[in-house]
Order: sequence, then structure tokens, then C-alpha cells
Amino acid sequence: MIIGAWFHPSGVRRIENSGFSEAAKMGINAVRTYNYEHSQRIAGIIKKLNMSLYAGIHVNSENLLKDWHSELKQEHILGTHELNIPLTAICLGNELREYTKGEPPNWRFTGRLAFAISNLITAARKLIQEHGFNTPVTYAMEGFGLDAEGKIKEWVVPIIEAADVYSINCYPMEAKDWFTLDAFEHNKRFLTSPREANLRLARFEFMLRSLLNELEKYDKPLIISETGLHAGIGFKIVKAKKDGRTPNIETRDGRKIIPIQDPSNFMKVYLQLSELISRVNRDYSGRIHGVFIYEWRDNPFHRKIKSENSPVHACFGLCYVDGTPKFDISQITSILRMEKNNTN
Repeated sequence: MIIGAWFHPSGVRRIENSGFSEAAKMGINAVRTYNYEHSQRIAGIIKKLNMSLYAGIHVNSENLLKDWHSELKQEHILGTHELNIPLTAICLGNELREYTKGEPPNWRFTGRLAFAISNLITAARKLIQEHGFNTPVTYAMEGFGLDAEGKIKEWVVPIIEAADVYSINCYPMEAKDWFTLDAFEHNKRFLTSPREANLRLARFEFMLRSLLNELEKYDKPLIISETGLHAGIGFKIVKAKKDGRTPNIETRDGRKIIPIQDPSNFMKVYLQLSELISRVNRDYSGRIHGVFIYEWRDNPFHRKIKSENSPVHACFGLCYVDGTPKFDISQITSILRMEKNNTN
């Protein structure tokens, strides 16, 4: 299985210092990017470390809906192939949405978007093949794309049919776990209560198995293009700026806070999640081709801290912002590669 991660460049002087070398030592063998420019900037270090790239091509949802042809970025798609690094896939867009008024989550995925994305994928594959490449083409769906009965939603089907591999961004989390400062308390229950953790992971497993059942009908593989947890369980309000392992962040209302993290229970639940994915993948004969962890380092600079009122976005790293691991990350990669089982 391909095991990758997101690497943000925020807070480092050189993008090569985003953590790639340390991640490779821990068993991470792939990198995911949002756009062509990011892929260009890290191509050298990825090649040096013999890592592969799940290469993002930025897609603007508004332009896509007006005319999907405008988002077929030939120079970026072909330029990615000219980087001369192994490609896991070309990913056309990430979590595209149509927005409404109100507070987050004030968006939805629509049939109009699905139709445009499927056309874009088909055209990109044709372009890639015409130039002698066979790189898989995909789109990163927000959530599983299933209805209440565990069946593929009607408007998601065109994407599955068009894509070479179905990709999903999915977490064992609910909407309340993402937004406002209350999300820290919700996550505390998740990380510290075995009952709460088991319930959430059981729901996640049901959805994952339901999706794989559906994908068998189309004979399509799955890449979990984004998954993970965050370690935040609380916060304290501060006045002065603080740097270091846990720097403060500024919330939407202007308060400065320092997230309080629980690395011990974070590790415990992360290992449970990894074992769950590994166990399910064994049952489905390896249909899950890859898992990309969100993310390698904490990101106190994440724009969604303010734009979506989601301060917990600062705490998703496997490492603190200074690059210090929160636990032995090789345990996760070993489990996902089915090299060992977690017995804790």
C-alpha cells in the first residue's frame, strides 16, 4: 500500500525543510500536493528520497460550473509528468463545493459539479494518453459519497465511472468536531473515552466497508486521499505571542489561544484507526491502494482556522509545528503495510 502525507510549507525558510526526509525514515513513501506550483517546488527532494507524488491540479469550482473546458490545465498536467518523478495519480480538484449563506458548513456537493468533474477527468485522461502516459486520473471527494443506506449517491456515479481510481477525504469525525472552540471538548471525549472512540470508529468502518462494496461493482480501486485525527483537547487564552512547539493561534474573533494537546491518547486512537483501515483492506483483497495522512506537521497558519472558524485545524499534525513527532510514527506505517498489528 502507498502511504503518504500532506506537507505544508508554512513556518519554514526552505520548502525542503517541510519534513520529507524525516517522514521517509518513518515509512512515508508518497506526498500529496494541492497544485502544480507546489509539485514543482518539491520535485527535487521527492526524487532524491525516491518518494512518489499524488499530484494535485487546482480546479476552481465556479469556473468549472461555467465551462469545464476552462479548467483543463494542459500545461500543468503535462508539466507534472515532465518533473520526472513517480506519479501515484493526477488529482483534478479537491473537495469542490457550491456555497450558500450562513456559517460553516455552508456548502454542498451537487450533481452539477459531479457532471463537470467527470467530463474534466475524461478529457484529462485522453490528453495524458495522447502524450504517451498512463497515469491514473482522479478527483478528491469530500466524504464517502454515500447515502443513508450506504449506497453510492446517484450524482457521484459519473465520477466513479470516469476516474481510474476513486479518491475520498474522510475522517472518523462529525461536523461538530471541526468548528468553533467547542470542537476541542468534543475531541477530548473522542480521544479519552473508549466508548466514544469505539462508536466513532465503528461508524467509520461501516461507511468504509459500504463504499468498498459499492466499488466492487465498478471494479475500481480506492485511495484515501486524506484522513487523520487531531490531538487538541482544550485551549488556554494568552495575550503575548508564543513560538516553539505549540505556538498560539488567532481565532476568528481575534482571541489568541494555545491549543492543549494529548499526544498519548492521540497515538492510541490513531493506532486503532490504522488497524481498522488495514483490517478492512485485507478483507477486500487490497482494494485500498493508498492512504494519505493529514498531516505531517501541525499548522497554526491554516487559513481555515479563521475562514471556517475551525481552530482545531492547527492540531492535525503527526508532529508538532517544530517537527518533533508526537509519537513513534513508524507504528502507523507498519500497521498500514500490514507488517504488524496493534495489540494495545
